[in-house]
Amino acid sequence: MARTRPRTRRTAIGLGLAVTLSTLLAGVPASPAAAAVVFADGFENPVINNDFTTFVEGDQLGPWSVTSGTVDLTRDWQHAEGNQSLDLNGYSPGAVARTLSTRPLTTYRVSYALAGNPDSGPIVATGQVTVNGHTVDSFSFDTTGQTPSDMGYVRRTFYFTNVLSPSTTLRFASTTANAHGPVIDDVRVESCLLVLCPAGARTTNRLP
Repeated sequence: MARTRPRTRRTAIGLGLAVTLSTLLAGVPASPAAAAVVFADGFENPVINNDFTTFVEGDQLGPWSVTSGTVDLTRDWQHAEGNQSLDLNGYSPGAVARTLSTRPLTTYRVSYALAGNPDSGPIVATGQVTVNGHTVDSFSFDTTGQTPSDMGYVRRTFYFTNVLSPSTTLRFASTTANAHGPVIDDVRVESCLLVLCPAGARTTNRLP
């Protein structure tokens, strides 16, 4: 059936509005007026009373679910925020996920503090962040020269644009195959208008 020009244009836009995901190096802040906090967590819940507590797949870790392997909630070293942080390797590589309510046609900025477990000497800890199953950030952290009192946290940031989904699952996973892996803290999710996000500072990838 023939389609009018306006309908064709809307169809093309609809097909082109796949979820947009992008990775951004630290150091390019958005305007404070451009963002509204959707979620912020520094792994302060539950409060632990020892150096670290191990959580296994299926456990709930505050607002996060452990989706694979094991993770350690720890108070045993410097934290980027608060009194606790999360080692994504317990006695095996692990992952945690959180499902958020999201609005259609809205861009979100996700940032987090990254370091590595310094207790085994120099390692390169690696991992990935996914949004709805799509990899949006592959990270690594070299612990050379870092100590429990000076972890050397860096802040990483990426953006994604939600098209139609009412919810989005954010997942952090270790890809380090030993008991000492990446450490994350101070995870923040903020919504911002597309025109106010620093588009020139990131590479955009369209997903199927």
